Amino acid sequence: MIQQYFDFTNDLIFRWVMEREENCLAILRAILPELKITAVKRRENEHPVNYLAFDDERGVRFDAIIEDDQERFYDMEMQVANQLGLGKRVRYYQSQIDQETLKTSEHYDALRESYVIFFCAFDPCGQDRRLYQFHYYEDEDRQLRLATNSHVILINALGTKGKITPELAAIIDVMNRRRDNPNPLAVSLVKEIDGYNQDKKRRRALMNLETRLYDERKLGLEQGVKIGIDQGLTQGREEGLTQGRQEGHAEGLAQGRNEGRVEAIQAALAFFKSQGQAPTEVVANLSQMFHLSRQTAQNYYDQLAR
Repeated sequence: MIQQYFDFTNDLIFRWVMEREENCLAILRAILPELKITAVKRRENEHPVNYLAFDDERGVRFDAIIEDDQERFYDMEMQVANQLGLGKRVRYYQSQIDQETLKTSEHYDALRESYVIFFCAFDPCGQDRRLYQFHYYEDEDRQLRLATNSHVILINALGTKGKITPELAAIIDVMNRRRDNPNPLAVSLVKEIDGYNQDKKRRRALMNLETRLYDERKLGLEQGVKIGIDQGLTQGREEGLTQGRQEGHAEGLAQGRNEGRVEAIQAALAFFKSQGQAPTEVVANLSQMFHLSRQTAQNYYDQLAR
């Protein structure tokens, strides 16, 4: 049986890689060669952003700020899901850096230069560029930039445009599971990630996290499906009653219920496919969740999975 491989985009793998200061330094140099960073240190964060408890680990959280030799600060995060609100998420992490690096009673003039860097497994801006960088600009005069000393960088693993360093290209290849890049940074990262996959204790932590995330997604889906069915039935009853007065009460209710059920099945099907499940596994899950015969579930799959 082929074991699941956890790559650089996995939350825990990314965190373990970034726990090593030499990795932080190499990756920052790859993204920002113009800063000529010569050394970094990790500054532990006392205020966790998000906990997800599992065996032998503190959880996935914003647990360190990186400081370079020029007293600039960096937060690097991995973002796999293309969810709404990425800008607000970036803003939140920027505020966390400011809170953690500004000492008690210090004036805001003491705020250090900071970078929030997101590695995205998707194109966050839809421009096919490999790197996006954002600052505060005046709306009418785009040459006028507000000196906030804060920077936002989004790395697009799917991008093909824009000039980047060979080292950043190597990191993007590692994100995309390309193992043939001879760049020393890519070779080093792949070797380290392979080691984490082979380490029994770390692999157990990876599997525990994956199981918990799957259970939470499944529970959320089941709750969403139930809500969807209830809403579909309610809407179906309302529409059915209206239509029933015109064309027949019973026929209208049946149609409304059927439409709500089909929408719920379609949502569940889309979720199971997004998890990489094989068609036979999707059909089996639909059959179990909606109490369908295997043939009926297969018919829904054939009709809705196009």
